[in-house]
Amino acid sequence: MASGNINFITWNVNGLKQNRDQKFQELQNADIAFLQETHIGTEDEHIEDYKDKWHIFYTKFNSSSKGTAILMRKRPDYEHISVEKDACGTYVVLKCKLGGQLYTLVSVYNHGTDTKTLDNLSRYLQSMTTGLLVIGGDFNTVLNPFIDKKCYTSEAIKNGTHCKLLLSVEKFMKSLQLVDVWRRKNPVEQEYTYYKKDCPVSRLDYFFFPEECMWRVRSCDIKKSDRPDHQPVSLEINNMPAMPFQKYLQAEAISQKLKLKKDLFTGEMGKQSSHAVNEVDIISAINSLQVSVTPRPDGIPVSFYKDNIQNLFPYIKMLYDRIHSGAFNCSDKHFNETMKSPHDNSQHFFNVDYLIIATILTKRLDDYLDSQSKGRVPKNSATVMISPKTFCTEMRLSYIQDEIEKQKRSNPTLYQDFLIVKNLLRDAPEVDAKSANVLIEKDKLLDQGCPLTPVLITLALKCFASELARSLQQHHILVFKERVILCIQPEDLENVVAAMKNRANEVFYIKELYRENVKRKQLKCLGNESTSEDLKKWEAETLMNNIQSKTDKGDTQSRAEDCGRLTMYAVITLQDSDEVMVAASNWLSVDKKQCYWPPFKSTEKVMEAVQSRIKPETGGKIWEKLNISFHNGYATFNQAKEGQNEIKEQKERPYQLTTGYSGIKRRRFEGTQEMSEPTASIYRMSADDKNELLQMMRDIKSTVQENSAMLKNLFKDNTVHEVPSSTSISSKDVKTNLNLPLRTLEDVSRIEKELMNATTRQKYVKNLSKIRGFGQRDVIKNIMQQVLSDDLAKQFTWQGRGDKKPFAKLTLTDVIKEAASKQSVMREECENEIKNYLWSKN
Repeated sequence: MASGNINFITWNVNGLKQNRDQKFQELQNADIAFLQETHIGTEDEHIEDYKDKWHIFYTKFNSSSKGTAILMRKRPDYEHISVEKDACGTYVVLKCKLGGQLYTLVSVYNHGTDTKTLDNLSRYLQSMTTGLLVIGGDFNTVLNPFIDKKCYTSEAIKNGTHCKLLLSVEKFMKSLQLVDVWRRKNPVEQEYTYYKKDCPVSRLDYFFFPEECMWRVRSCDIKKSDRPDHQPVSLEINNMPAMPFQKYLQAEAISQKLKLKKDLFTGEMGKQSSHAVNEVDIISAINSLQVSVTPRPDGIPVSFYKDNIQNLFPYIKMLYDRIHSGAFNCSDKHFNETMKSPHDNSQHFFNVDYLIIATILTKRLDDYLDSQSKGRVPKNSATVMISPKTFCTEMRLSYIQDEIEKQKRSNPTLYQDFLIVKNLLRDAPEVDAKSANVLIEKDKLLDQGCPLTPVLITLALKCFASELARSLQQHHILVFKERVILCIQPEDLENVVAAMKNRANEVFYIKELYRENVKRKQLKCLGNESTSEDLKKWEAETLMNNIQSKTDKGDTQSRAEDCGRLTMYAVITLQDSDEVMVAASNWLSVDKKQCYWPPFKSTEKVMEAVQSRIKPETGGKIWEKLNISFHNGYATFNQAKEGQNEIKEQKERPYQLTTGYSGIKRRRFEGTQEMSEPTASIYRMSADDKNELLQMMRDIKSTVQENSAMLKNLFKDNTVHEVPSSTSISSKDVKTNLNLPLRTLEDVSRIEKELMNATTRQKYVKNLSKIRGFGQRDVIKNIMQQVLSDDLAKQFTWQGRGDKKPFAKLTLTDVIKEAASKQSVMREECENEIKNYLWSKN
């Protein structure tokens, strides 16, 4: 053993009967060995032959399966305390002292048939662990199938076989706040421990370590062995105490300190919170904490809370309630103060009451992230992994501000949790407000050792991935512990890579995993050389750009409210239909020239999607990417609705003046110039504008006279004097003398050219206006059946989204509206019925 360090190995040896000496030879550099699949039955105790060099603790189960063991190399500073063995051969738990420090060591073989083993072991370790907990073993599942299993296509990645085991392992890790040590130390590497013929290679063997104790890990590596089946994993930790001169408090002193904490609430008159915490949450949080020599700023250890939980319930509930209501400022009261490890400047140690609150919030945010990782990987996707570079970093909560604001509307309970998080985290050093020329919310620190840090970084990864993929028509984001997988179409990969390069100063590793039908070429990890100084510089530039942008646009809203916050909603005009709409800002492309639009048939459902800012993907349905004109951005949905109404009024004002009807656009007549969008009121019109307006009114008068003449001819020519009340005259009952219905897109192109002629246009209007029906819907249905064949109608939608053609842009559409108006069908109702008809055909 190197001075001050302890070397572990965990290894599935696939039986100790064969090649025992060679296998023990490979353990020569280990101080402690965790072995699995020892295959030791009642008469297979040959492992005892090595007891001259090792303290050996093992299970007896079966000569051909299971079996675990812990081997402790004999050394003078070893002191045995106790050992627990599973009767089914799945684990051994050894408690001991090494160099005067307590350890709880666990060797696990998580067999596929033992789905309850980890649950039972978790409950035992929660109540019986003392000192540093070290767990090693073969868990028979991959934690992330994208990077822990070697597959050459995304189609080969499946969770089905190990689904139950995976859920069991994830639950086990959360219950004890454990970290996958090798993956934490190797965030983007792909190495494997399990090799077997005709099976995909994978990483099934792990060391798990408490989050709060990660400062003690020096290295973790996958070793190479000539033995078949599994490769060993090594772990090196330091054996130094967290605080060499820590003094333990007596019970009386602890009680006095706790009384002083409770006195902090004196005079706090915060409103009683309805977002209370219950005793089940508190017990679960306390049980997950490790009983170790970890120092605390207030000197009160975890063991005190575990031993006195019944008496502490009222205090924890009151504390949580005050933090939630905002009546208790964590920074001012020094509630979130920390101590740093003398051996690792990045590690922070917190008070136990802080950890209890943070752990409760972590579980809730974890549950939310778990709900976001459901779904299948789209077929033939290219996949990219995004993971954090560090777990001790300054991070603005504005990185996840979009997510927080979204929960305000869609999940108020989770939104309340985010508010508590913002109060709970430590404040970063003050920003120089004078140089920034703006008042901003204090930044928050994410510290290694805080339970909230991994889950908030994972959420930031998810938000970053969403931003990268926002302009893509198809994408899928899968959330795993401390990393996310972005699945995109192969043809979008180069654009995503370019966007990643532009964000090289972020604190993320980005790695391509699969390209599918794109020519295979591995990407390098981007931004590996960036530092915290780079990040601060990038953040400062972003901040100043946001401020300048708002100043240039004449934004009159409070700087303190808007600085650093992304626009939540936007008012846009859909170019293919000229509709003014409110859209979620995360649906817009970076250049704000295109927007995703949901495939919902219901207007109410579309508005609900906008308000909830759901990501552009619903039940596997493809969202359409539309060309837009961007008008303005807004912080709230109500502000955006007001902006929408204002822009609509501006658009409709000239139409009201020319037609006398609010909301009805002027018609375009052949030979008249299209009127431009007004920039001033009618009372400030130029002389040319007034002349144009008068000319348009004369055109309208002329058109009305023509319509009157056509109506007279219509009544004269129409032989059907009464329409039965229970039926309607279908298109086949009226002969239009036109070359209809249209059957191909070539026919549509032909008729569009013909309708450029005013005489031809009026001929179509006259004949289509003869087609009647029972009610407006029937009229439009019969006209559309006369105009388009069913097969051709399937190639159109109103706005032409996806691979469909835009019916709204056709001159033929204006002809149909004009014909329908002769039967008292208003243009707006006509549009709606055309939309419904086209939808029914698709």
